[in-house]
Parts: sequence; structure tokens; C-alpha cells
Amino acid sequence: MCFEKILEVFSVANSKRYQTFNNRMLHFDDDIEYVDVLYASLRKSLSILPEDALFQEIDPEKHPKLSRYKVCDDNRLLVLHHLKSTVYSAYIKELYEEFTMYLKGVMQDIYLTAKISPDRIVGEHRMTLSANDILKYAADGTIATVVIDSIFQALENERSTISLITKVCKKLGLDADKSIVDTAVYYLEIRHKLVHTDGYADAEFRTSHPTLRYTGRNYIDLTYQSICDAKSAVFELVAALDRDAIEKGLLFA
Repeated sequence: MCFEKILEVFSVANSKRYQTFNNRMLHFDDDIEYVDVLYASLRKSLSILPEDALFQEIDPEKHPKLSRYKVCDDNRLLVLHHLKSTVYSAYIKELYEEFTMYLKGVMQDIYLTAKISPDRIVGEHRMTLSANDILKYAADGTIATVVIDSIFQALENERSTISLITKVCKKLGLDADKSIVDTAVYYLEIRHKLVHTDGYADAEFRTSHPTLRYTGRNYIDLTYQSICDAKSAVFELVAALDRDAIEKGLLFA
């Protein structure tokens, strides 16, 4: 299994933030494996599919979109390939979102346990709150969370994954091997292309990401292996940051 490497991190203690990150991503693992099995199964069973329908159990009234296709093996594979691409793209987007949620959660935890000076986390950041908001957040004890959300949003707005990681680590005093960071960023950057250009990869991106597969029109063509590699790389970075925070007494296992 391509996800076996992830299990290695359970030989050491992890923070609650890491456990949350891991548990949320587990929900998507079944989807990734099932769509791979589904695609492989279809390719092997093309010869036994009905001649008068794209797939078994298609009802023209219930499934008008699928019914419009000419019945042939190429169209069957086309439909399933689109499903596979959709699931793979969703996985990369979710991996990025959960990773950034982990970083923000760690920042909140470290601040709330008074392990880092507020000045170091806030830096030159500025934000505006009304008097009503200040009293409201102070009363319900969420003002620190609101401030950290604002700080993190400002970092995300720079739209640079490596800058986000570097600045968060600098604020929190965390370290991770450069090769681990670079490998994770390599895959996390795919998300930006999926979101902002619908997966189109310009020449600069293709040059900096030579191991990915691309279509004839230069769109990113995600594969099962690239999804496995992306998960392994990001999990390795999260595990490295988590270990460093625990070893420095910033987080608790």
C-alpha cells in the first residue's frame, strides 16, 4: 500500500493537532483506493459490459447525462477517468486545507499555553476591531483565536506556500529539514494550479515539477502514485514539525 509509510509516525508520540490532521485525512483514503480499484476493474471488464448501454443499471430518465454518450469503451473510460481526476483533485485540495489548519492550530496552541511571546507571533501585524467586537471576544474568551486567525489569513494571502511555512516556523521557533519542506511544498503547490487555473500548468510550473504527468494540453494529470507521494511528503513534514514542537516543549504529546 502506498500509505504504509504514514504508519511509521505512530512509533512516536504525536500532539492532538497531528492526530486531528491524520484522522481527517483518513476519511479520504478509502475514496482514493476505491476509485483506483474501480478504474482497474472497469478496464478488465469492458468485454462483458452491455452493448446497448454505457454501464449496467443506467436509466435514461434517471441518468440523462450518462445516457447521452455513444456506447463505446472509449467513452466508458472517459467518464471514469473524469471521476478519478475529480477525486484526486479534491484530495490535493483537502490535503492543503488540512495542512494549513494544522499550522494555524499549532500557532493557537503554542500561544494559548504561553510558550511563545505574543510579540513574536504578532510581529508587525495590524488589525481593526470595533469596541463591541473587543468586548464580545473578551467575554467569550476567543479574542486570541480571532487575532491568530487574522495573522494566519494575512500570511495565506501572500499565496506562497513556502513563505507561509517559513514565516509560521520563524514565529514559533520550529525547524524542519529543508529537503522535507521542499518535497512537501512541491506537492502542495499543485493545489494552487487546481484552484486558480483549473489544473493548467504553465512552462515554469512544468519545469519545476518534472515528475508530474501532464496532458497534451499541459493540464496536470494526477495519478494514484502522485497522490500517494503527495500524502507521504506532507505527512512527513507535519510529523517533523510536530516532533520538533514536542521536543522543544511547545506542544504536548
